[in-house]
Amino acid sequence: MNKEEIFMLYYVRKAKAEDLETILLVIEDGRNTLNQQNIPQWRNNDGPNRKIIIEDIHLEEGYVLIEDNEIVGYGTITKKEQASYDEITNGDWLASTYYVSLHRVVIHSKIKQRGMSQFFLGHLISFSKEQGFNDIRIDTHPINSRMRKVIEKAGFSYRGDIILPVENGEREAFQILLEN
Repeated sequence: MNKEEIFMLYYVRKAKAEDLETILLVIEDGRNTLNQQNIPQWRNNDGPNRKIIIEDIHLEEGYVLIEDNEIVGYGTITKKEQASYDEITNGDWLASTYYVSLHRVVIHSKIKQRGMSQFFLGHLISFSKEQGFNDIRIDTHPINSRMRKVIEKAGFSYRGDIILPVENGEREAFQILLEN
């Protein structure tokens, strides 16, 4: 970090309806980054879109990362059970308790390499715990090595493979169990 970055204000809050257009720009930036890295995730209209983000906000599941009053990240804490998590191969979940899953975690490319992915994921984990959840799950495409590093650094362990009902839907699944 340079001196200017030390004094920047970062925080996480729930997404609001008026955040929609900026969230979509952050997601598009993330989609472009995935394409540049040849990661077949969020392609061909798969992945986050306007309708999905509106629903996230309506359900109060969306969160934004703020840098000096500007949205630079987005992610969700989803309480709904994920059908794709029922069919795990090459492993198993540590527990079959009620869980939340983190989805659509994206950081704008202009703040990459600052540790903000870790900061944001840590806040999503804390918010999950505050909502009473100890079992938190997340997944990413097998060749998305950067996201895998962020996930593992946050304390998640690889639990197996799942398939999402989209093109190139193979994903590696991770889980963290927090203590009471």
